[in-house]
Amino acid sequence: MNTENINQKLRVAFPVTKKSADYEPTNISLGYEYIFLENVFSPLVEVSKDGQIEAGVAEKIEWVVDDLKLTIRDNLKTRAGIPITASDVVFSLKRLLVLSGNTHGNFKDIVCPDIEIKSVEDHCQGIRQDGNSVYLNAKGRKSFLLPMLAAIDFAIIPKSSVDPKTLKIINYAETSGVYSVVSDDGHGHIELEINPYHYFASKDIAQKITIVPIDSSKPENSLNALLNNQVDHLTTIDAAKAEKIIEFAKAQSDFNAHVTMKIRNRVLVFTERGYKKLSLGERRYIGEKIKQIFVNTIDTGIGFEQRSEFFPHLSDGGLTEDQLKQFNEIKNQNLTEPKIEFKLGLIKRGTIEEWATPINKVLPTASCYIETIPPDFKKDLKFDEMPHAFIASTDTGFMEDISLISYSLNAGLLGQSKTDRTQWMADYMGTDDKAERIRKLKVLHFKALSEAWVVPLVASSYAAVVRKPWKLELSDLYANNQLWRIKHH
Repeated sequence: MNTENINQKLRVAFPVTKKSADYEPTNISLGYEYIFLENVFSPLVEVSKDGQIEAGVAEKIEWVVDDLKLTIRDNLKTRAGIPITASDVVFSLKRLLVLSGNTHGNFKDIVCPDIEIKSVEDHCQGIRQDGNSVYLNAKGRKSFLLPMLAAIDFAIIPKSSVDPKTLKIINYAETSGVYSVVSDDGHGHIELEINPYHYFASKDIAQKITIVPIDSSKPENSLNALLNNQVDHLTTIDAAKAEKIIEFAKAQSDFNAHVTMKIRNRVLVFTERGYKKLSLGERRYIGEKIKQIFVNTIDTGIGFEQRSEFFPHLSDGGLTEDQLKQFNEIKNQNLTEPKIEFKLGLIKRGTIEEWATPINKVLPTASCYIETIPPDFKKDLKFDEMPHAFIASTDTGFMEDISLISYSLNAGLLGQSKTDRTQWMADYMGTDDKAERIRKLKVLHFKALSEAWVVPLVASSYAAVVRKPWKLELSDLYANNQLWRIKHH
């Protein structure tokens, strides 16, 4: 592979100070985790800019009756030249099942529905290896498997880079991705270098990446770092609002910007505690007050629009016209001001006052605090320790996306108890007919809205910016930020 211009470096602003060992593909809760991982690991299949499945670690994909045959690339290696084989693929998939942290799809229900995998050595009837090919038995659920495998939860990890006892990744220098870690100061400064054996390696992309942690308490910090030539690239998950990034790029001729479709959805989500302790009228009242705060006070820029649905209207998951009409007729019925103090988590960067101050003016019983991840992703969190609600931002899509649906369901963004979510997902994934699945998704969506489990607030685009002569060739359909899609022109 020709990788000239070895000193061609891209400095990337990042909103956290995590070390590389803190990133784990089986435990993804927030966008920056996904972006780091998708650049240092690769999945079996990739998603193109226009949303199509294409070859990844598997160079050939074919169906053999109910088996998905994945032929692994013969020439794929780590940066040091260690071959990545079908054995690494089987190991990675079983590791995922053992760790049980998969947030972007319910893989176990497809390949090992009737047994519990406790060790990577355990047999799973739906995963087998033959030479340099891996066979996955989909048991009639073909439509879900390929899109699911494209999520970075399904990262292929060289077995030699994992502790055999704990299954913890111990070597981020030897990975399956376009880039791998060459140095890490433990405080967010991470140096990456290109893997010359990777199928996306090219002389046109950055040969070296410097991850630069930026204090995100003030959204303008990253833009100032860009202006002061401390970084070259702000990612799609930067603390700066999309409109500010777009305005910056327009005002500064030395930069190129990228803007997605309006797939970034800000939502108020009630937890099981909030659902049980606050009446429907109280949840609707809280939702209406918070919506108006964001529409009129916080997210007032030209890049934002008020959103009444979780999934975009006219998308696969959007409400039917009859559902939308019915929802509009009931959404403001029996609004009741809450009398009890309720705990409200704010998943945001920057100061708490930006959101908490206007919220407390209209909802004095709201006890606001900064939350880090959706509470349902916290293990062993007791019922009375849960917030009643939280505000978060998440990406939504226009097409049926099992990874996105599964993540939203597991994060509590679509309501229901944890038991009901598991049952719903099993039923959904067991439905072969797409039209019937979409109907079920719309029913779930309507139920979550009408029962005020979730209150959509505003929608906006994701935006990124890079210093010229770099040019962004990212997808308009996803919030992903693959650094190899940034080309040197």
